[in-house]
Amino acid sequence: MTALSASLFAADPFRLAEEIDAVLSNVESLHLDVMDGIFAPEFGLNARIIRDLSERSSTPLDVHLMIAKPKHLAIRFAEMGVRSIAIHLESDDDFVEISRIVRSNGTEAYVALRHTTPVSVLLEMADHSDGCLLLTAPAGGGAFDEHAFTRLAQRPAGLYTVVDGKIGPDHFESLIDLQVDLAVVGAALFDGDDAKERAKAFSRMLAGHQVS
Repeated sequence: MTALSASLFAADPFRLAEEIDAVLSNVESLHLDVMDGIFAPEFGLNARIIRDLSERSSTPLDVHLMIAKPKHLAIRFAEMGVRSIAIHLESDDDFVEISRIVRSNGTEAYVALRHTTPVSVLLEMADHSDGCLLLTAPAGGGAFDEHAFTRLAQRPAGLYTVVDGKIGPDHFESLIDLQVDLAVVGAALFDGDDAKERAKAFSRMLAGHQVS
């Protein structure tokens, strides 16, 4: 079954607590984008928000580091007790070293790849990661990558897979067929005043149920 994760970067920052409460009962986890304006052309959620969430919420927290030098923050978030940290193989720091430290703290480490990086590199990281996060749009925003499903079909068999980037309900059937484990949904979930009903509908769709 493909599960649903809510990307809080797409939520209304002035109503963040309300937006979280609206979707919590129908999502498997909360996805937290951290961006530095360098690796990705935007600035994402900050450490204080993630720390407060880790202290107040029992919902699993997945951190996605789209930053040039992720080592320091990866260690910091692992010490907060988040469930997983996705670290880009294209960043300046050594993924294997960061993964070792993160996993020693009981946090899962995922290899994150830009939508243009060949998925064949995942084979080299199999012994150093707990799964992968494949961007299906450019880091920080942009249109859905038309080659995303082809790339997903090329990933190593049995690898826990998260997809992130302009995912919407039109993509769910293909994600289910490709046995993607976790679909991160942002704008399609929070774009409007009915996030609660959308989360309920999206969760059922990803579970393979027909929405009435």
